[in-house]
Amino acid sequence: MTQLPLFRAEPAEPERRPPDVAYIRKSLDRLLRLAREAEILPWSEGETASWEKLFPQLAASLPVGEAEPLTSEFRSELARLRSSANGAKEAKTDD
Repeated sequence: MTQLPLFRAEPAEPERRPPDVAYIRKSLDRLLRLAREAEILPWSEGETASWEKLFPQLAASLPVGEAEPLTSEFRSELARLRSSANGAKEAKTDD
């Protein structure tokens, strides 16, 4: 009877699957729609910072012509929501 080796020579590399572009597109569209329809930031500041970082990374999985317009629009919507939040804060302090 032979004994199996205790350690493998090289760790097994997990099989990498290609990204599911349809799922990523659907998720990014949902996030963008949520931001478009919002009057105030729909996420906490921490979640917003996370989406601000993740959105372009996820969009990079899309075909070249799709990623940039989506990312640009998402950034514009975040800027709009932040400026409306700052305007609301200034209006409150004026009262």
